[in-house]
Amino acid sequence: MSIDHEQIRAFMHQQGQQWNAGDRDGFLATYRAIAPNGFRIEFPVGQAPKDGPAVMDQLWAGYQGKMFMTYPVIAFGGNGEFAVIEKVDAPVDGETHTHHTIHSYVVRDGEMLIRYFTDAAPATTATDATRDFLTRQYDHWNAGERDEFFAAYDTFTGDRFDVEFPPGTPPNPGTPMLEQLWQGYQATTKLRYRQIVVAESNEAAVWVGNEREVDGQPQVNNSIEFYSVRDDGLHIRYFHEGH
Repeated sequence: MSIDHEQIRAFMHQQGQQWNAGDRDGFLATYRAIAPNGFRIEFPVGQAPKDGPAVMDQLWAGYQGKMFMTYPVIAFGGNGEFAVIEKVDAPVDGETHTHHTIHSYVVRDGEMLIRYFTDAAPATTATDATRDFLTRQYDHWNAGERDEFFAAYDTFTGDRFDVEFPPGTPPNPGTPMLEQLWQGYQATTKLRYRQIVVAESNEAAVWVGNEREVDGQPQVNNSIEFYSVRDDGLHIRYFHEGH
């Protein structure tokens, strides 16, 4: 079963509308339509995936009617993969409290795996180091500090990293890929990180606004980036709205 961008957008918006409306049967039917062979949810990230309908039953019982969901950013990879920013509005005592979560999805052979990145994970020495690396490399990019930008990678991971862009294609060696991106985009594009979530497993998800000017007008293309720190090095995957 192949899935295109319009099907992905329709799925995300439809299930959000059904959640907000309290249409439980329609909500679950929307998941069955995109994943007829079932779906699993990894929540929190780093734990074994759980049965999707069972997790949804728990979330529905605990939060439906108390939280309202929309999806301002949907970013695409290849091979049935996509990632989203979920905007959560929670009315409390007449005021609306808003936060965001980051989800990744893989739809393949009629099955779906969903991974939820939230801010609930406790901080550790490792997660703090990952968060510090991420903020520094974005800050060095925006300041045009090329040597410091690459030094941040050297300090964090040495040359043991690769970049998968777009997701679903073979990974590229990290340093040459970043050199290519620096030469092509650094002078014209600022990377404004809007949210960084580091899971207890030391995997990170980042919402980035890629800001540039087109014909004198500001333009933002959002990306959702995933960083996985493993024994064999750092693995980076870039999802973009425009891909």
